[in-house]
Amino acid sequence: MKQFQKEFNALLEYWPDEDREFRELRLKAFDQFKKIGFPTKKWEEWQFTDFSLIKNSDFHLSWDSDIPTIPKNIPGRIQDTYLILIVNGHYQPQLSDIPDEVSVVKRKEHFKKNPELYSIESSSNPFLSLNTSMMNSGLPIYIKENAIIKRPLQIIYLTTNLSAKLMNHPRFSCQIGENAEATIIEHYTGSTSSPYFTNAVSSINLEKNSRLNHIRIQEEDLNSNHTAFTSYTLDNQSQLEATYISSGSLLFRHNVKLILKNKGANATVNGLSLTKTNQHHDQHIIVDHASDSCQSDQLFKYILSDRSSGVFNGKVIVREKTKQTNANQSNKNLLLSPNALMNANPQLEIYADDVKCSHGSTTGQIDSEALFYLRSRGISQQRAMELIVSGFAKDIIDYIKNTDIKSYISEYVFNWLEGSMKNV
Repeated sequence: MKQFQKEFNALLEYWPDEDREFRELRLKAFDQFKKIGFPTKKWEEWQFTDFSLIKNSDFHLSWDSDIPTIPKNIPGRIQDTYLILIVNGHYQPQLSDIPDEVSVVKRKEHFKKNPELYSIESSSNPFLSLNTSMMNSGLPIYIKENAIIKRPLQIIYLTTNLSAKLMNHPRFSCQIGENAEATIIEHYTGSTSSPYFTNAVSSINLEKNSRLNHIRIQEEDLNSNHTAFTSYTLDNQSQLEATYISSGSLLFRHNVKLILKNKGANATVNGLSLTKTNQHHDQHIIVDHASDSCQSDQLFKYILSDRSSGVFNGKVIVREKTKQTNANQSNKNLLLSPNALMNANPQLEIYADDVKCSHGSTTGQIDSEALFYLRSRGISQQRAMELIVSGFAKDIIDYIKNTDIKSYISEYVFNWLEGSMKNV
């Protein structure tokens, strides 16, 4: 905790001219972080994840001196996309390409107009408090009403060429205007020999009758730690399709809170997590049906090899007096090693009668009958196993509609499987 206090004090000195209200927010958030502390195994919602790697490491905030030479070929860049590029926590406007229908505003202005989006009053998540106190990167984005953004907007958060253990606390806010449609790729990638810590918060609001495809790709370096909190609020008749792909970081924890706030909101949230060696991926999803005639669908899959481990905790809440709720939740996990470990806990909290809800979870190894069938057709065992596992992952990838994004993720997943299956 002393190191975090030291870096927080340095941040206050680095930005001495911040508005009083914003400075007070930082101070209040850091006090709350110190009071809550890091999660322990005694906390029910965090019991399967050990955060000592973050707690005990000597991480430093990223300053101007930590901006490296920008590579000519941006890692992770997907073709035919608009680009927002952030390198080692520093926005690169000269290399970014933003359409006219998208406005990027200053944090100070966004905070003054939307103070509720920065509130931590009801949160017990220490990483949200830590981010609010130290947010040093990320951007508030507004997509204008009635805008149809034809090309995806890719936000690349690149960590590379570090000379010290760095941490960054990006804060993204995205407002999708009424009747607007967009695809946003939130992409975290890293390539460096030094350990680092990314603690990201994304707040996404969909206004009436808007549509958003949100693809979150986490392929950080394996010596990194990545914690994240993503919140969605959906207004009348808005539609969200979210897909999370995670394969990077030694430690990964993602909290998601989705509120179907007004009538007719619709959300599909899917995830594919790929782990190997000693990686640990932990995802907690809360879907809150707070209005009538709303639908939510979840499908989360994990593929775990070596001594890696995973956690899925999904909760669907149906509020009292809501009507015509439809909610489906499914979690499926494939263990490629007898040493891999999965903890799954799908949950339903229903306080209304007019509902159709389902949930379930399965965990197992490669189907021996399917493997025998492929082997009997002359396919090698290695190739047969690759086909079965890639077919398991395909369900998630097929939800992605954009062909360029799908091609990028398909190739990445194929390369991961090819490398991981050699030791199976």
